[in-house]
Amino acid sequence: MSSIKHLHIAYGSESGNAEKIAQQLAQQDFLTSYSPTLSTLNETDLATLKQDTLLLIVTSSFGDGEPPENADTFAEKLENLTACNVKYAIFGLGDITYDKFCGYSKQLDALLQAKSVQPLIERVDADLNYQEIFKQWLPLVQQALTHTSEQPISHQLSVQVYGEASAYQAKVLDIQHLANSEPAVYHIRLSLQDSGIFYQAGDLIYVKVQQPDTLLAEYAKWFDNQAAIEVLRHKELRLLSKNVLRDIQKICGSSELKDLTKISNKKALEQYLYGHDLLDVLRDFDPQKTVTLADLEGILSNLSARAYSISSCGKTHPDYVDLCVRRVHYDLDGRAYQGTASDYLAKLQAGEFVSIFAQANPNFRLPENLNKPVVMIGSGTGIAPHIAFLQALASQYQSVESYLFFGERYRAKDFLYQTELENYLANGTLTQLFTAFSRDQAEKFYVQDALAQQAELVWNLIQQGAYFYICGSKAMSKEIDATLIKIADEIGGQPYVDDFNNIIAQLVAEGRLMRDVY
Repeated sequence: MSSIKHLHIAYGSESGNAEKIAQQLAQQDFLTSYSPTLSTLNETDLATLKQDTLLLIVTSSFGDGEPPENADTFAEKLENLTACNVKYAIFGLGDITYDKFCGYSKQLDALLQAKSVQPLIERVDADLNYQEIFKQWLPLVQQALTHTSEQPISHQLSVQVYGEASAYQAKVLDIQHLANSEPAVYHIRLSLQDSGIFYQAGDLIYVKVQQPDTLLAEYAKWFDNQAAIEVLRHKELRLLSKNVLRDIQKICGSSELKDLTKISNKKALEQYLYGHDLLDVLRDFDPQKTVTLADLEGILSNLSARAYSISSCGKTHPDYVDLCVRRVHYDLDGRAYQGTASDYLAKLQAGEFVSIFAQANPNFRLPENLNKPVVMIGSGTGIAPHIAFLQALASQYQSVESYLFFGERYRAKDFLYQTELENYLANGTLTQLFTAFSRDQAEKFYVQDALAQQAELVWNLIQQGAYFYICGSKAMSKEIDATLIKIADEIGGQPYVDDFNNIIAQLVAEGRLMRDVY
């Protein structure tokens, strides 16, 4: 039997999340007999804790691995400690987008072990999905109270820090053709088995790719140099910043390119870049080939990973992640173009591997305690996060009303996830579904038109405190905003005043309108 007779919970919290977790921990029924005490880390004096105490530390890392304000003196006190006979376990909260993820909780773990303090559970490094990880940590705490081994309880709860430099190699489990028309849409399932990746509905998957050989061959031909293939393989050839264009202009001296990059020509530059890439810039503005391969090696940024909205819910499907991908390919001015990532993903086969990493998207999440209606609006592959939300609603929020406005081109060819959506309608997870298939009639009918048709319902939902989620193109998002403003004016008697006084500003300020647009 374990010698643990007392239990103290110490927390460090900047925004309040770690404090809430510590309070939840203190209220667990299985800890009642230990009469747990609770304090901030700064208020915790290890020297006064009894020898048979289990110290449970819950702390976030502020900024780039720094301690929260109510925990900033604890590490120093720990360094000066001569002896400590308690045992401990650490639950760290962090954000994987920071270089020093969970930096402070890792520091405390190292300091405690340097003082020969025994850990009963391996340290947990949790990201913004900490609530789900915390639920899985609780049984380990219960086990630790009767743990007799000298080795800490091991687990796979800690979030693995994947990113641009260290992506996870995910196995392709399945790929399905969703849309019968072109450009094709694919549903891709990737394994997360034993990856340590946790995600929630609304989060993003980033896909790491390299430039395809067919495209690189065009650059090798342009420079008459096969070295271009390796020099440019991991360079950004499509998303060209104004700084890149200006650097190219300084070398080639093109007055036309100089004019195009002026602030006054912002729209003209956007129109030119839409559908074009670096090779077009070189052909159009540097026909004399004054820009060398060596110049580009220094000018171009590294190829960035491409983000995709997740179309599955991590809480219900933790071992895999689903993506909804439209394959981009088109012809323009005699050249064939392919999407940097989408073309690669569309050609994958089951059993192959793809480099990915997940990133939390906290501003596009269902509330933790959801008790208001949910309105989901999306067009095309913008349906992806809404499928994930519906999975979450089906498993966690069965009593919550949900409404989906979905737009595509043809019902017969492009009704993405039709069977799944109809099943959600049948079982009551989805309260109502409104579709807009723009090409099925003489006059085009878009998702914003379907929203306008339901103006009375939409206004009633706004009055009920509904949450609105918009996913799709920026152009579509602007049309949705305009429609909501019109509904508020004509139905609700709330006219648009200015950018700060209108229904959109109000919903955003209240955290009730969220966007995932591209």
